[in-house]
Amino acid sequence: MMRSRPLLAALLAAAIAPAGLTGCATIRNRTVYPNPMVVHATSFDAAWDATVHALDEDFEIDEENRLARRISTFPETAATIVEPWRRDSIGLRQRLEATLQTYRRFAIARVEPVEGGFEIDVEVWKELEFLDRPERATGAQAAFPQDYQINRSREVIGPVAPPLGWLPKGRDFALEQRILRRIERELLGEGAFP
Repeated sequence: MMRSRPLLAALLAAAIAPAGLTGCATIRNRTVYPNPMVVHATSFDAAWDATVHALDEDFEIDEENRLARRISTFPETAATIVEPWRRDSIGLRQRLEATLQTYRRFAIARVEPVEGGFEIDVEVWKELEFLDRPERATGAQAAFPQDYQINRSREVIGPVAPPLGWLPKGRDFALEQRILRRIERELLGEGAFP
């Protein structure tokens, strides 16, 4: 009787282990929208308003220029793990990155008339904050003071690089897809954003 318990426990563990290897992944058949996306809107105003409403969910609108057919937003710092109500960071990886480092995003959208509708192009750009040293770091100030001036004479040849404040990190395709999905739902009249 005592020998069967370890055997039973081993069999139970062997049966449960493969279930744990699958993880908690779910299969989603989400549509991947082309960017730029052609929509069959009835008017320019409908396509424009749907784009503005979709962008306004995650960003504050900086400029709406109907003549240039361009909408731009102010940069917004990315949502972190401790901000679950903000939805601009998609997935745990982006939230973790934004928690450990300072990221920001801004969006630029264009609405162009084409044959049979309007072409909506959404670009969401991601930037990483660049600091010459960590902020509020006081641990090594006594050992390595950085307040003194080094007297150097150098002749600069060629263009001088501008000081870096934000490093471009490319586009955020996941957020672009979410915004395009919102635009399509707004134009189809479903009214509810994801």
